[in-house]
Amino acid sequence: MRVVVLGTRPIGVGLPSSIAARPHTPAEAIARRERAYWQERGWSREGDTYVGSYQTPYGAFRGSVEDNGWGRLRFYLLDVPRALRDSPHWQCFQPRGRKGFHVHMGTRPADVSSGILAIERLLTDAFENRS
Repeated sequence: MRVVVLGTRPIGVGLPSSIAARPHTPAEAIARRERAYWQERGWSREGDTYVGSYQTPYGAFRGSVEDNGWGRLRFYLLDVPRALRDSPHWQCFQPRGRKGFHVHMGTRPADVSSGILAIERLLTDAFENRS
């Protein structure tokens, strides 16, 4: 590949004055959320177990999360909607008796909040892609 330089000019030449001479404004610090997503969504924690509902535009579905330490989180869904049973995601759900269905995730969530959010997206996707 051959490059041909047709000319050069200083920065700002030929630009409107509103673009070329924009004043610098100091950056504004944005405060981080004080509460975790699981708390905002109304989940409760007792010891190493979180209990609450995965919330979607199509309904709320009861579930739980077990925190076995060292990032070993196990997510469960108690109320399984028909739309999920008919979706390609259904193979990721394994029956676990009274606990409901264990959710097997391809990528391990970094924390409880991101796992809850992932399952809410999965449920929403199942409803939106029904045949």
